[in-house]
This record gives sequence, C-alpha cells and structure tokens, in this order.
Amino acid sequence: MCSGLRANTLQSGTRYTWVGMPFPSSKLKTALFPTASILALAMSWAVLGEARGSAPAPQSPSILLITIDTLRADHVGCYGDARVGTPVMDALAAAGVRFENAYAQAPITLPSHAVILTGTYPMYNGVRDFTSPGLPASIPTLAEMLRVRGYHTAAFVSSYALNSMWGLNRGFEVYDDDLGLEPGRSSDIFLVERRGDRTVDRLLAWLNTQGSAPLFVWLHLYDPHSPYRPPEPYLSKYAGHPYDGEIAFDDAQVGRVIARLKELRRFNSMAVLLLSDHGESLGEHGEDEHGFFIYNATLHVPLIIKLPGNSPTARAIARPVGSVDVAPTIAQLCGIPAAETRSFQGRSLLAALSPAPSQDEASVYSESYYPLDSFGWHELRGLLTARFAFIDAPRPELYDLQRDPEERHNLAASNTSIAASLREKLRMVEQRYTGQSASTPTLSDPETVERLRSLGYVSLQSSLAAKNDPNRADPKDKIETLHLVLRASDLRRERKFAEAEELLANLEKAEPTLYVVPFDRGENYLAWGKTRQALPEFGKALSLNPAFDQAVLGIGRAHFMLGQDKPAAESLELALRMNPRNFLARLALAKVYWRQNLPAKAEPELARVVREHPELAEGHADYAIILAKQARYREAMPHFERALAAEYRDPVLYNYLGISYGELGEREKARAAYKQALALNPSYAAAYLNLALLARKQNQPDEARQQFQKACEFSATLCHQYAAQFPQP
Repeated sequence: MCSGLRANTLQSGTRYTWVGMPFPSSKLKTALFPTASILALAMSWAVLGEARGSAPAPQSPSILLITIDTLRADHVGCYGDARVGTPVMDALAAAGVRFENAYAQAPITLPSHAVILTGTYPMYNGVRDFTSPGLPASIPTLAEMLRVRGYHTAAFVSSYALNSMWGLNRGFEVYDDDLGLEPGRSSDIFLVERRGDRTVDRLLAWLNTQGSAPLFVWLHLYDPHSPYRPPEPYLSKYAGHPYDGEIAFDDAQVGRVIARLKELRRFNSMAVLLLSDHGESLGEHGEDEHGFFIYNATLHVPLIIKLPGNSPTARAIARPVGSVDVAPTIAQLCGIPAAETRSFQGRSLLAALSPAPSQDEASVYSESYYPLDSFGWHELRGLLTARFAFIDAPRPELYDLQRDPEERHNLAASNTSIAASLREKLRMVEQRYTGQSASTPTLSDPETVERLRSLGYVSLQSSLAAKNDPNRADPKDKIETLHLVLRASDLRRERKFAEAEELLANLEKAEPTLYVVPFDRGENYLAWGKTRQALPEFGKALSLNPAFDQAVLGIGRAHFMLGQDKPAAESLELALRMNPRNFLARLALAKVYWRQNLPAKAEPELARVVREHPELAEGHADYAIILAKQARYREAMPHFERALAAEYRDPVLYNYLGISYGELGEREKARAAYKQALALNPSYAAAYLNLALLARKQNQPDEARQQFQKACEFSATLCHQYAAQFPQP
C-alpha cells in the first residue's frame, strides 16, 4: 500500500542556534542625526481624547501595561528629544505623570521584564540573563494576582526573548507569543521578532471580544531592538538614524491601541503605564547595543503613567524610581490588599504623587550578570541616587549625574567617602532582597556530574572556580574582547570560516580560560564542515565550564554528524538533563532517533518542540516527516504547510510531502513534491525511486524504469533492493 520510500537516513543539512548567551543581533554603528519634523500635539490630543461624559474611574480599573523594548528615555519627545516623532507618548505624558529618572534593574530583556511583572529584584527571582533558570513557581506574578480578582488577563509579546518557556506567562489567560513563521526569517531563533503592527493587530482582535470585566493587558513592542529596520514611511523619514525610525513606528502602534480604547469608551477609565525594559548604548563607553554595562545609556528609561479618570495630571516627578516599582503601583491602583503583595520588593509610585515630600533618600539598584555568567568576568552592580551613580566593579566608578550625565568622569578615587557610603547601601540592598533562587547553572546533581565525567571532558577537579575568583576581570577591560567574540560570530554567519578561525585562535592565546572561545571555535568548525576538529573544542569549553549545556549539545551534534549515534544520543540526553529548556538539544535528539529508525521515540520530542516553539520552522518540518513515517499523513499536512509557508526548503521535507500526498491519493501533487526535492538535491536517490514507484502505480512503465535507473546511479543499495520491481524489458 505504500507509495513512497521512507528513507531512514537523514539527508539534509541541519541548522542550529546557540541559545546560551544573549549576544546582540548586530553591530550596527549608526550615527544619529536630528530630524526636523514632529507631528502636531493637537493630533496627539485627538488620539488621546475621549468624549465628555465618559464613565468615572472604577474601583477595579482596567490596566494597559506597555513595554517598548530598547527605548532610551532621551530619544522620546517629552524627555527632551524633538528629533523623534513621538506624539502619542508625549500626549500620554501630558495627560498623566512622567518620571524623569526611571531606571531598569537589568539592561537585558528577560530579567528586566521579570522585574516588571513580579515586582522583585533579579537577585531574588533568579532571572539575571538568558543563562539563568526561568522564573521560579514560588515567585507570584502580577497577572496571577489580578486574575484571581476577576480580571481578564492577556499578553501580546513581540520577541522570542519573552517566550513562555521562561515562566512569564503565569497568570495570563492569553499569552500570545506565537510569532508566526515568516519567509526569510533568521535561523537564529533568539533573533525572531514580530513587527509591532502585527502584535497590535492581535491585541485589537482580542480586545474586540471583551465584555465589561476589568482587563489587565500587557503589550510588548520590540522594534527599537537591533537590527534597526523600520518600515516605510519611517525608513525614509529617518534615513541615517533608523533607531529613531523604529521608535516613531512604535509610537504610532501605541496610538492605534489608544484610538481603539477610545472608540470602546474604555480609555478614560483605565490606567496606562508605558515604559521600556532598558535603553540602548549607541557607542557610549565603547558598548554597542546593551547588556554588558550599566551606564545611563542602557538603564535610563521612560516611565509614563496615565491614571484612571478624566482630569489630566500633567506632572513630572524627579525622584529616582525603578522598574521594580511598576507592579506595586498597579496593585495599589487595582485595590489588591497588602497581604497579597508581600512578595513585592518595590514600592507603589502613587506615593510619589503626594504633596508631602519623602523623608528618605531614594536610590535604585541595577545590575548586569552577563559579564560573569557568559564570560566569567566580574559582574556589575550599581546604585543610582538623585545625584550620583555608583558602580561596584574591581575598579569602582562614581559619577555626578547632575554635572556629568554622560558619566565620563569617574570620581570614585577623589570622593572615597561618597563611594564607600553608596557601596554600603548597595550591600544592604542585596542583603535585604537576595532570595534562594540560583542565579547561575550549577552541577549539584551527582548523576549529571558522573555522566559528564563518563564523556571524558570533566575531571574530578573541574568546577566553576573562575566565577568565585576574587580577581575576576573588570568588564571595562574586556570590552574589546567582547567585540572580537561578536566579530567572530559575525564572520561565521557570513561564512568566512577561515577568518573566524584565525581570529578565535589568536583570541584563545590571549584568553586561555575564556570558555566561549573554544565553544565558538567548535561552532565555526561545524559550520565549516570540519566536524572532527569541532569535538575537542567543545570538550575544552566544557572542561572550562562544566555547567555549559550548549557545549554538551555541540558534542552531541558533532557525534551525530560523524554518524556516531550512541554517543550523540548520550550527549544530547545529558544536555536536556542539564537544561530541559534546551529545545535545540531536543530537536537534535529527535534527529538521532529518526536515523535509528525509532520514530515512536522521536515523535514526542518533536511534538513538544512544536507545541512550545511554534515559530520554529525546522521543528514543524521534522515533526511533519516523523508523522509521515508513522503513516499519520493527515496530521502531518498542517506542519508541512507551516514549514513551507516559512520558506523552509529541504529535499527530505519535500520527499516526505510527496509520500504523504501519494498516500492521500493526490498523485500529481506527490509528483510535484518529488521533483522539488530533486531540484534541491539532484542526487537524491530516494526521490527518484519514489517517482519510479509512482509512475509504476500510474501504469507508466517507461517513466518508471527511467526514474529507477536514476535512483540506481546514486544508490546501489536501493537499486539492489528494488530491482525486482523494475525488470528490464
């Protein structure tokens, strides 16, 4: 009954992405220049305005939380930048409260949003960068608190960096993180994003279905994150400074949401909170983009609150505040009792609106553990006050923000008493708020350690001692090293493998303990087709950092490419034991099972990948093939369609698509699929054989023999196996 050959060997290339380190997506060095135009403020009021007679603010007001990723405060009109057209944000500030000195607690998307949604510091919730565990179940989220109080909760996010696998979806009835499968999308899933207008489309469609119950809606827009590529007309209008174009584009998307809320007569009675998760360094202190340093460029963010009711507040608050204060503010607006918000570590910002001056000196904590967790260098922790910024590093830094807002003149050596005082306050903040959550992966599981040793890469003495070294390097001294690591990754993506290897080999001599360098060499060798050279490099990376599951994944991939299925499976299973979220290890393990002709073991692994990561075209492609191998052709079809819609082009995919069409009785579609497989791989013997089998079934003996002879040219095994079905005339 079979109309096609189910080959057990994997005959297509595979694409893998390193997810262990949040490397910036590009190193665009774009200079920003002024723009002359800004939309009229009157237009903004037309967007924000609502007819008189709107309902008064309810006791449980609806909440719209908007986070615009990577938005510097000083690139928003109401914060003093007239070059960028942000009329909607400006009007929102005119109708509400603008916090002039709001700061993120971490300059990375995931940990910053964990702070915003839980009201807790990174040292308490354990989410410090992308090498951290996800949000612990023991940390309550704002959405959970509001949902039990009768709120309808929904989130619409625009970046894979906020995928539900990290736990931020808890409490949301709808967590729309399916970013879709678009043609030409990057194969690096961590760079996958959804343009702001498409995310807003999803939010508006949901909003149109809601009744009168109070809402908690979180809208996340990602467009100002690199690479900067605004759509028209913003691309032309902001030619030469596309970062600003992305900001203006997202301002317009916020305007669409507000306009719809106005039409629904919900805007006046709801609270709107708009902020960014972090800023963007545009070359300040030698940093491109964000994540590494904790200077103003990446920490100072806009924060605007429009309170429920009809009366514009139009106030500016100078007191320093943090993202950690957002959840407590929303909780107070919604009337959540203090007994239910004991986990919050920030404080409600509504107190800042009181005419009575605060008696305490406000300070804001910030950190970056990216240098430590991804490189073994020193972490950065800081404290910001109304006057000073202090950074605790091997060489401490102190800046007078009133006289030196660009933080160019380090005063730590000349103002030792102020530096010492702020260091002590920083220590007290950490002591007060540090929780039990692990901030970095560990090897506390004895079985995992033993399995690592059995691979021959981790000795009895192996440890993460470098992270406990008091002499860890100051990140200020390593910015050029970071640039070289990023440059090597860029060269690999550009397929300049020899140049990347030369750069990495020299870097390894200068940085012999930096585990990411041999890891990158292994990645480069794999992409270069030099698999045997890759294995020892991954081994070196693992010996330097035994908790690095991506190195174990690399070892498994290398064994797979060498046809060594047993060690490949062992390594990939271990990588998943070390990090169950490592979906690339799960995807690779399914490929091993596939090649071992164990589709029943591969199918549940791929089903989980597709369920948890629907934006991964390769996952849909492999799942479709496994379903076809199990004769579940109708189930396979939607996954074939999703992979092909994303322009995933692979000869094996088309071969199994042909098999599925043939078994479902659509023979012409089957023929077209086999021919497409051969267009991608003219030596694909299985596709020729399937064409021969199809022609024989359609009583076309000459065509059948011709296609069978082509199969014989490329596979003696298949030729011998099927010779009896195609006798010579």
